[in-house]
Amino acid sequence: MEPKKPHSEPVAPREGAKPSTGRKPYYKATLSSIEDRELPVVAVVGQPNVGKSTIFNRLTRSRRAIIDATPGMTRDRLYGTIHRDMGSFRLVDTGGIEERSDLIAEMIKGQTHHAILEAEVIVFMVDGRAGLTVPDEEIGQALRMQSKPVILFLNKMEGRSPEQIDPEFYKFGFDILVTGSAAHGEGMENLMIAVENKLEGKWRDPKKAVASPPIRLAIIGRPNAGKSSIVNKMLNEERVMVSDIAGTTRDPIDSYLNYNKQTFCLVDTAGIRKRGKIKGSQESLSVLMATRQVENADVIALLVDASDPEAAQDAAIAGIANKAYKPIIVVVNKWDLVEDKETNTAKKFEERIRRRLKFLETAPFVFVSALTGQRVTRVLDLAVELHERASQRVTTGVLNRFVEDIAKNHRVPRAKGRHFKVFYMTQVEVSPPTFVAVVNTNQPLHFTQERFLVNRIREAFELDGVPIKLVIKPRSGRNADKE
Repeated sequence: MEPKKPHSEPVAPREGAKPSTGRKPYYKATLSSIEDRELPVVAVVGQPNVGKSTIFNRLTRSRRAIIDATPGMTRDRLYGTIHRDMGSFRLVDTGGIEERSDLIAEMIKGQTHHAILEAEVIVFMVDGRAGLTVPDEEIGQALRMQSKPVILFLNKMEGRSPEQIDPEFYKFGFDILVTGSAAHGEGMENLMIAVENKLEGKWRDPKKAVASPPIRLAIIGRPNAGKSSIVNKMLNEERVMVSDIAGTTRDPIDSYLNYNKQTFCLVDTAGIRKRGKIKGSQESLSVLMATRQVENADVIALLVDASDPEAAQDAAIAGIANKAYKPIIVVVNKWDLVEDKETNTAKKFEERIRRRLKFLETAPFVFVSALTGQRVTRVLDLAVELHERASQRVTTGVLNRFVEDIAKNHRVPRAKGRHFKVFYMTQVEVSPPTFVAVVNTNQPLHFTQERFLVNRIREAFELDGVPIKLVIKPRSGRNADKE
């Protein structure tokens, strides 16, 4: 079939689509959710460094995919959902297909192949300035064998006319060819219309929204602690790449799971090493993205390697979650490798960790094996419990009775010869539970006094394992220190 030659006019839109106004096209984009899994999939494939992650970020209006000049930054599949007037579809970013045959390259090919198999439409990206290359020809030949609609997108064509296209690209025989620039946003509407045309008859209604929003459970830890293995075991599929090579995971990977009538968004993150051991901009970006996922999560699963319990980096990683006021589950992985276990082995291990990480004194521990699946689902059960605790709200009336009880029945610690008195308290936020206490002093409370108040709140309202944010304010309109 003779391919349609690119031109300056937009690709003809589907019947029923709103006419173009010449203004910036309107569409919405969101992170993929569990209900979006019924939507048609559009996969972006091609060689490394042709701009796949750039166009994914551009179309999903996000910064989820790491962009770097170094080839091979994207490894696992990244999903985002795009909502258009004619319907919605899921866009999936894939790793670059390379000729090399090492373990990582083969695993990237496996992830890309999975995306191609599930896709309704494939966007084959090439570098339009570089011209047709041998790897491009091999990828194009493989895509023709899939018998799926393919849109050939010539990227990096900013400032170039259709006449400057390498005629060799027409050898592919794909019936739609679009030019543009992902970095500059050129040709995006033409590409979107071409996708809509290819999806005609394939639109599907997504599932009804789930009863409760997903719990975002971020899996964090050092490289090779078993984060991706845990996620795969929970999903019962090879969703993310797993190898003994540290740094295999780079982009944060979202995966959705229904478990016991609750939806989870499992976020697999890159391993976080000591700052001095981070090599290059790629790993720096991966660590930055992992830190952002901690801030966006509802609950954190901190993976600790049972074979190396004294690693100082575990404390630094846990500190990131603690500073973000996130509930933490300490997941001790590779417990099956610990030999000569006795009745109190797990308890002693837990005590060692708690002595080093004082701020985890109320965090729950679970001892698992990602290899065998032992107690892996217990992590999900604990995530539900912690999320519910962090989301509860205490009424002001109940808090005022709590304040009265402290005054009557508890010995309030003194600091520097001064005691403090709480006049009243209110909760202003959930996740984390944030309490404002109005007190009788303009001076900051001593840490022992704050600790006393936080511990009483935790005991009274069953907030074990949940970080509590306490805001101290002096009573307004008076000289508080004289009260």
